Amino acid sequence: MSSVNSILDKDSRALQLYRKRRQAALALFAPPESITVSEWAEKNRIMPKGTTDRPGPFRAESFQVEMMNALLDPLVHEVVIKKSTQIGYSDAVLNNIVGYFMDIDPKPIMLVQPTIDNSKDYGKKRITPMIATTPSLKIKVSDRVSRQAGNTLSLKEFPGGFLKLTGANAGSGLRSDPVPIVLFDEIDGYPLDVEGEGDPIMIGTRRTDAFANYKIVKGSTPAKPKGISPIEKAWERSDQRNFLVPCPACGFAQPLVWRDPDHGDYRLAYAVDGDGQVVPSSVFYVCSECKAKIPEYRKQAMLDAGTWVPTFPGRPIVGFYVNALYSPWRMNWKALAQEWHEASEEKNPEKMKAFINLRLGETWEEQGDSLESHTLRKRCEDYVADVPAGVALLTAAIDVQGDRLEIVVKGWGKKEESWLIAYQQFFGDPGQGEVWNDADEFLLTEFEHASGRKLRINCAMVDSGGHNSDDVYRFVKARQRRRIFALKGSSEQGKEILGKFSLNNSYRVKLYTIGTDTAKDRIFARMKIPVPGPGYMHLPHFVDDEYLEQLTSEKRVRRVKKGGHFVREYIKTRARNEALDLEVYNLAALYTIGNWRLNKLGETAEELAASPQDTAKPEPIPQVEAVSRGSMRSQGWVKSW
Repeated sequence: MSSVNSILDKDSRALQLYRKRRQAALALFAPPESITVSEWAEKNRIMPKGTTDRPGPFRAESFQVEMMNALLDPLVHEVVIKKSTQIGYSDAVLNNIVGYFMDIDPKPIMLVQPTIDNSKDYGKKRITPMIATTPSLKIKVSDRVSRQAGNTLSLKEFPGGFLKLTGANAGSGLRSDPVPIVLFDEIDGYPLDVEGEGDPIMIGTRRTDAFANYKIVKGSTPAKPKGISPIEKAWERSDQRNFLVPCPACGFAQPLVWRDPDHGDYRLAYAVDGDGQVVPSSVFYVCSECKAKIPEYRKQAMLDAGTWVPTFPGRPIVGFYVNALYSPWRMNWKALAQEWHEASEEKNPEKMKAFINLRLGETWEEQGDSLESHTLRKRCEDYVADVPAGVALLTAAIDVQGDRLEIVVKGWGKKEESWLIAYQQFFGDPGQGEVWNDADEFLLTEFEHASGRKLRINCAMVDSGGHNSDDVYRFVKARQRRRIFALKGSSEQGKEILGKFSLNNSYRVKLYTIGTDTAKDRIFARMKIPVPGPGYMHLPHFVDDEYLEQLTSEKRVRRVKKGGHFVREYIKTRARNEALDLEVYNLAALYTIGNWRLNKLGETAEELAASPQDTAKPEPIPQVEAVSRGSMRSQGWVKSW
């Protein structure tokens, strides 16, 4: 020891390094500073520009404080947060919990997003900027360099612990590390089963088994239906805290709700003008006690004076619920009223569902599980051209049957309004090349638009899930440059309609996994939209009853699975359902164009509808040779064929 001291006495740099490391080592055994998560955040967090509407020193809203601090109670092991959008959850709650345990009480942490890609995106856009702008964190997590594997988008190491970001779709990421703190974000976006190993929430929770003082957070905006939603189930097991705010007129403490749960009265009152626009001065929140009309400029004072009150005191799981009516920092009641009014007037179930889920933070309860085919006959119409004026692009889908191929072509316009353009059957053995040649000729067809222009099919999806998978792979392999792809369906609940493609097949072709139940939810909702507009499905007058019956050939039912939990699944109500399957595949084909082009479909349709000499040509698709239709051995109905 004396020789070590003599070396340190002679080398000032070595002495400085020794003291620094000794101080860091002792800090690991020191008790955590007596400070709450919200106090730490207001003392240390700097909100960078571009990530928030309020850059600068962090300031917590009153309803956010207890959501952050609840985990510090030694008797609390699990916190559930059922929320809407627009309440500052990610930055004000989730990130502050992460920062606190990095800085004040270091421990291994696992933060789980719905997918691996989501976790990388969260690490890049949320965690990395927080570390970079928070001095107390920046000195503990070094800048990423090639030699520092401890600081990546998915792993942040710091003295005393690490932050691991992973996806609920990756079983290996959920299993790998025992951790005392697990933060589950947006759990309604999780798959119900990951890689055949079970519920990802249960797998992740098992990572905490070795720790007595474990902490778990489950947060989400509802995205799955009532009775299936994981966040709803977690909330129902909690003490169900609501944030009560005082009425400025009578002082009565009440939660801000869209509709009174006991009487059904709407609490947000508003009037609309002749153009269907909400009049800003007419928007008030109606007190449930004295019926006073409360203008939104009183909201901030109400929030500042609010308090959390549990519905079931004493339950071990702490649960918080907050909706967009509480949204701080800006006036949003008028916008909420406008969104609700438009969805209600249109009787659009997709818009209603989005409002209930995203704005109110509540689960959507499906009003009907089936649809009668005769109700669709009423919407059949005469097209003025093979491809009507509202269409911006065409997709196709191929369903493989034992003795034939069935193909449907769909036209898509603004906000996914769609038109059925053609339906063809090509008879022959799918194990032989001849029927595939016929299908290929059909996919090369040019369809005449109402403007007089010719449209080709932008993307085609081919089902590979039957007995002819290799035949499908051979067909698409030589045609992927024409955006003809293979798919396989998955009935997993909550699965995205168009998943990422895989090359894990014998022909190394792009194979997309399609969330069939999710797509059917969307299609059945759209078949209930009563008037043309966003999402509306147009049908031509020449469709036959068989096609309409196939289109409505399934219904969704609730079933009890092993373990006693309910699931919703689609079952056939008749033998043939090809038309419905082809709608699913066409929807997936549409989504291959990406969000940017999807959002520009309205503009593209307007350009197409204009005369050729008055507008530029629309965005081209891969050029292929058009062919004659005369040689195809087929059966079906296509206008003017």
